[in-house]
Amino acid sequence: MHPITTVRRFHCRAQPTIFKALPRHENLDEFYQNRAGKFWDNFYKRHKNKFFKDRHYLDKDWGRYFSDDAHSPNGKVVLEVGCGAGNTVFPLLAAYPKLYVHACDISPHAIQLVKSHVEFREERINAFVCDIAAANLHEIVHPSSVDVITMIFMLSAVSPKKMPMILQNIKRVLKPNGYVLFRDYANGDFAQVKLQDKNRMISEDFYVRGDGTALDTSYI
Repeated sequence: MHPITTVRRFHCRAQPTIFKALPRHENLDEFYQNRAGKFWDNFYKRHKNKFFKDRHYLDKDWGRYFSDDAHSPNGKVVLEVGCGAGNTVFPLLAAYPKLYVHACDISPHAIQLVKSHVEFREERINAFVCDIAAANLHEIVHPSSVDVITMIFMLSAVSPKKMPMILQNIKRVLKPNGYVLFRDYANGDFAQVKLQDKNRMISEDFYVRGDGTALDTSYI
């Protein structure tokens, strides 16, 4: 299998103070991870497309990865993992008219929000429900067909135990010399500190919010 080239971007803040964790149960993290689809679907039913802002900064920070080149002169193919309501997808499509995007999310309601967006076009977007940690992605997206894979605040939402399967899945569909671009929380980030203050840790560096959605910082 070909190697994956990654580009990382994250923000760090001061290290958190020591705190007392939630009472632990050996299956507590599995409880939340096994119901992740339900929790995230409820999240998007409640917030719709109002929670996250459109990520117009991606063009400035990572524009060279999405621009046409000698290997893809007619537009690149992007896979957005954990697309949510399309806050990454639609700014990219607007900035790069020849771009084609596969957009997947574990939440059916999130995918419906993408498909109901005023700028949604089937000829430019393949939006589908997918648990990237369990599904065979290459049965939906052709193997070795994707130039760039983006995961924006996505890896922190899954358990470290599921990350090997996620990497195997995306590696199968990524072209040789393709790129994986991700941005996420870091260990000591403000989001982690807030959950520490609320005593929401269920295992080491793995937290759960009040709505059941998860935050993991152990992979950084």
